[in-house]
Amino acid sequence: MDIEKRYDQLMKHLFLIIFLQLITQTVFAFPITPQTLRKLIENSQYIVIAKVDNPEPKGEPVKIFDKEKNDTVIMYRMTFGGDGLADLHINECLKGDLSVARIQVSYEAGMICPAPASYPDQKIVIAFLYKKETDSTFSTEGLSYGSKMMYSEEALSAYRASILAYLEILKIANLNERKKATVEWLVRCSENNYTRWDGAYELSREGHYIAYYDRSTDSEFYKKLTKSQLQRLDSTFFAAETIGYSELCLSNLLSKQSYPRLKAHLLHHLESANYYLASNIMKRIIDLDPSKELLSVYEEFRNISFDDREIEGKYQILVKQFVRVASE
Repeated sequence: MDIEKRYDQLMKHLFLIIFLQLITQTVFAFPITPQTLRKLIENSQYIVIAKVDNPEPKGEPVKIFDKEKNDTVIMYRMTFGGDGLADLHINECLKGDLSVARIQVSYEAGMICPAPASYPDQKIVIAFLYKKETDSTFSTEGLSYGSKMMYSEEALSAYRASILAYLEILKIANLNERKKATVEWLVRCSENNYTRWDGAYELSREGHYIAYYDRSTDSEFYKKLTKSQLQRLDSTFFAAETIGYSELCLSNLLSKQSYPRLKAHLLHHLESANYYLASNIMKRIIDLDPSKELLSVYEEFRNISFDDREIEGKYQILVKQFVRVASE
């Protein structure tokens, strides 16, 4: 009898361990809370501009669609739990005190969701880092958010200026004055094409698909926006050559007087949008014009099956139908 009891207890412990492992995997197989530039600056110990030396990426290249960039990017699929190690040759340290010219950064190369930090060989990155006293290598704050590839001098200049500006804002002792300065900083980020998401998302999450995964408290910076700042955001939105999720965030901040122009602007870009973005643009137009007929087309669009061989044709038909109904 004692043996049977022991066996039952052992099996219960075993099932508990398996259950906890499954729960843990489920939790981590989920995008983390979005890490904006402001959060990365505040939470990282070190911020460096560096050139990557990582010549032998392990694993097979995989094409993944990046909704924010509206393009396909290459990532490397590793065996689960694999580690990556990249050498960073530091060009400039923006935050923290580093007396060395080269550091090593470790990252979870085997992760898929959430996405790990990426350090492609010979690329220039701005890396947001931390280091535990017991570790010999550095780690990346915010996983994939914390390693930003700089594909041009213009992008590097924009990010560098924004980071240095916010580091100065953090020195403001008065909290009300600091928040006021932060709002202005977010507006300036929104005005720049390279840092637009970092500003627009913090001013208005609505309309951005990634907000679904955001588990942080909304700082409600939008409540501090002045009339002139709102006018600047209005001008930024309509000056944008394309519509992406960042622009959809900005669209929520436009005045009612701009709604007719906003609707026409969204309809103009709808036909060239991919499925995911088109769905969000439709939803935003319905917010402006809550028509039952538009809602019906939108629901039919949302129910398109990806297994349908005629998906492309149905997609185009419904988009054109939506544009026609909305234009009447």
